[in-house]
Amino acid sequence: MATKKIEMQYNLRQLNNENNNAHLLWFPKAVRRSTLSLRGLSDHISDHGSIYTRDVVLGVLSKFTSCLTELVAQGVAVKLDGLGTFYLSVTSTGDSSAKAWTAAENIKHVQIKFRPDGSDASIVSNARMLMDTELTLEDSYVNPQDAAQAESGGQAGGSGNTGDGDGNGVGDGDGSGGDNTEGGQPAPERP
Repeated sequence: MATKKIEMQYNLRQLNNENNNAHLLWFPKAVRRSTLSLRGLSDHISDHGSIYTRDVVLGVLSKFTSCLTELVAQGVAVKLDGLGTFYLSVTSTGDSSAKAWTAAENIKHVQIKFRPDGSDASIVSNARMLMDTELTLEDSYVNPQDAAQAESGGQAGGSGNTGDGDGNGVGDGDGSGGDNTEGGQPAPERP
């Protein structure tokens, strides 16, 4: 039985960081339309023919998030087969001696991080994502250079994108910091 591919839209962004070897090359950026809440995710799961009601799914997901936080804080990484592993990360400043170092002064961030499962069977592996998705250029996408050229009466007016604050010069348009495009390949030519 053939499965329907999931449409994944992208738009093109120009890398404007002059310190990067890929300066002025164009790269795809995945379109992120919104962020789904826990309740929204439970509604989505329930709507996919689940035998469980929205409230049951929400209860399981809520319990999952509290247990995940508890386990990771205790030093237990949590692996969801086919998806990836959640683990604890601590960022701190160093000190001149072990005696001078204190958690209160030196620890700056404690975070739960996620490492995608890299196996070919993973639902989030590169090969699987490419196989299960159909990549399409966003319908409403307007090349920044084309827009600048139209506004200036035919002359290109600048580099197109000012970035999103992550230092790579490529903007997501949502202020999230963007994806890492260093070492990536330019997207295919726009139709």
